[in-house]
Amino acid sequence: MKKALFIAALICSQSVLADLTIYTDRVTANLQPIANEFTARTGEKVTIVELAYPALKARIEAEKENSPADLIFVKDLIYLNEMTDLGWFKPFTSPVVASAVPEQMRHSQNLWTAISFRVRSLVYNSTIVNPSDIQSYTDLASDVWAGRVCVRSGSHPYNQALVSGFVHNLGAEKTTEFLTGLLGNLAADPMSSDRAVIDAIAAGVCDVGIVNHYYLAPYVAANPAFVVKMAFLNQGTTGAHTNGAGMGIYNASKNQASAEKFMELMLEDQTQLQWSAAHYDYPAKANLIPSTLIKDWGLFKAEQASWETLGKSTPAALKIISEVQYK
Repeated sequence: MKKALFIAALICSQSVLADLTIYTDRVTANLQPIANEFTARTGEKVTIVELAYPALKARIEAEKENSPADLIFVKDLIYLNEMTDLGWFKPFTSPVVASAVPEQMRHSQNLWTAISFRVRSLVYNSTIVNPSDIQSYTDLASDVWAGRVCVRSGSHPYNQALVSGFVHNLGAEKTTEFLTGLLGNLAADPMSSDRAVIDAIAAGVCDVGIVNHYYLAPYVAANPAFVVKMAFLNQGTTGAHTNGAGMGIYNASKNQASAEKFMELMLEDQTQLQWSAAHYDYPAKANLIPSTLIKDWGLFKAEQASWETLGKSTPAALKIISEVQYK
């Protein structure tokens, strides 16, 4: 009888350990070691469902409240704000999470938080360009740079978020004027990737461009003397535009306590350095210096407008991108 009661109690105790499911567009191989650590600490199994954002969104729309998702982890403020508008997040209550990340990289109602971030930066041919000649993004619309600029497609969320920042900081009219000038200065049609922009600068197709900082890092890791260099823009004004990967708790999750524990693990110093190193990202946790070569690029002023605020400017940004035919 006692043995039967013991077995029943053991089964009951194991049943309260709810498995945790993460829907993400991030690379499973980089997230799995953190999931393994979570399991080692808590005994809870972590299931990672990796899908490109459109497929991830479609799956949640189909599953609705029946979705097994507990956490949603995506790479871009455009996505975070879109899912917020869809009502897919519920507030987290963890004071650890709320205190770890700078205010501009968290939702004001604690619906999501950044986990790591990137900077949309100037890249330039260091044999031709003096970076001090370009202090702001808008400088690239100057006639000085006619036929010398390369950029990624305006259909990509990285540039949609960047233009959202322009709308917030400059207003719609000046953003339209700037983008018109920028597109008039292109040396080639907008490109399919940030790597293509870097390769074009190295090949002499153009002299300057705008990319996420981490795309340059592998080139520098392979060749410290690589001809393309990076600089932070808007350091005397609004600060360099940031964007990044963020995580929120799905509104139908039954495992909020476990989800919050996983978010706390993601924001521990060691985990932050591990995660950011895998992508050459900056840790989202305040005042934590990255462990990779990007630390040698120095400190910088980040844009102070919140990612949530930039999300509110996205509809206007998309309208302008269409109007100026930034394809």
